[in-house]
Amino acid sequence: MNKSYKFLVYLTTVTILLIGGCKKEAETPAPAPGISGLEAEYYVVVKETLLFKPAIENKVDSLVWHVNGKRVANAMEYNFQAPAEPGTYNLIVMAYNSGNVFQKVVRITTGRYLNFQTTTNAILTLEASKKFAGKNDLKWEVLSPPSELYRLTATNATSAMFATVDRGTYKLKVSSGDLADTLLITVRRPERLASAYIAKVFDYLPAPGQFVNELPKYVAGDTYETMVNKAGKELVGENANAITLGGWGGYVVLGFDHTIVNVAGRRDFRIHGNAFGAAANPRPNAPFGGSSEPGIVMVAYDKNKNGKPDEDEWYEIKGSGNFSAEKEPWYAIAVGKNNDVRTFRSYEMTYDRPATESPTGTPQNNISINNYIRWADNQGQQGYKVKNTFHAQSYYPAWLKDDKITYKGIRLARNGVEESGQGSYYVQYAYGYGYVDNYPNTHDNSGIDIEWAIDKNGNKVILPGIDFVKIYNGIDQENGWLGEASTEISRGEDLHLLGTKIETVKQ
Repeated sequence: MNKSYKFLVYLTTVTILLIGGCKKEAETPAPAPGISGLEAEYYVVVKETLLFKPAIENKVDSLVWHVNGKRVANAMEYNFQAPAEPGTYNLIVMAYNSGNVFQKVVRITTGRYLNFQTTTNAILTLEASKKFAGKNDLKWEVLSPPSELYRLTATNATSAMFATVDRGTYKLKVSSGDLADTLLITVRRPERLASAYIAKVFDYLPAPGQFVNELPKYVAGDTYETMVNKAGKELVGENANAITLGGWGGYVVLGFDHTIVNVAGRRDFRIHGNAFGAAANPRPNAPFGGSSEPGIVMVAYDKNKNGKPDEDEWYEIKGSGNFSAEKEPWYAIAVGKNNDVRTFRSYEMTYDRPATESPTGTPQNNISINNYIRWADNQGQQGYKVKNTFHAQSYYPAWLKDDKITYKGIRLARNGVEESGQGSYYVQYAYGYGYVDNYPNTHDNSGIDIEWAIDKNGNKVILPGIDFVKIYNGIDQENGWLGEASTEISRGEDLHLLGTKIETVKQ
């Protein structure tokens, strides 16, 4: 076989292989196209448009759109124009490539209103539609509520928050000039019904006081976590028991299993204390007082939905004396008794662990240790808290490892007055409103209105509701044989869930 013939055979063989390879490649089908990024159902207001722009997987030769069986477009996206009358439409988008077809079916409902769904005692965030872009004069309003126990708050130019206590369909309107949208919010019960009472204790740290280590009971070996759990066992549920917050600054942080709605014109919740009126105050025509040991209230709603209160979420309930006690009916009485009636908005006090728990001599005037717990504040003042003969346990939180502890907050004007002239009858006069353990639990002034909330700069804020409450003792005062003013708290209540209506006090 000559060389020319061999080359011809070789060339023919290579050509056949190449042709065979090309034929095999041509016979391999292209991957089927895919469509994603589309929901199964959409809702659009009549006369509005809705742009469909799906994500495409693999090669696509064409994308064909059909509405109710009629071909309406051959493009990579489709702009649906809702007719003037409400209706239901089946949108089918079909993706083609060589030898393959894939389709996606979408249901479009058109109506006269924007539809939303939520549950009772939950915050629903509402965003204005795109047609309001650039508008900063939006007005949000409720047109026809099935219940008055709701709240709508506009948070900025384009969004609002809505919460309600009762089920039903709420019709809302958002507008700017001639532009307007009507919203329908369908509210249903959650799968798990809300409790009207405290559901959890997140934090507990009383300041030194005569009931500390007793309410709740400290047992050797208890830790911070143990005491928080013990506080929870006392406070959670309807059948709650009292715990102490100790002296000034001592606090507890608690939560509910739902959002307490900030209903306009009403007080929204109440935290029980053990306040009571004096039975035999010798002062004629005296304002209400007796055992009023006001705890300052902070509130928060769960902005980031993490189920716990965060430091940047707290707002202060502006009680009647949070800035000054001058308008309190007992103010002149306290001044006449040389009380320290100053109010400190940024107060700090540090307590030292006591050097001893044993009396060094014979108790005098029901005091077993005069120089018991050293304290110092950020106003240049210092001194000692006394230990009385009625409570022998340590007043310093026994589970703490630190020998010093500092508390921060508002210090209210001292409201305790000795009225007998003999050191035997102390009356702690009540502040007007806005505190815990300030009025008896059955009194309207024990109720708290979320509407009284202010931010850290003292500016009023309108909250749709709250999930968490912090209470701390706002009074630093020794009242003779009674001992220090110490806030005690017990059951917490959502007044709306209990059907309790208490009108608010406007500030």
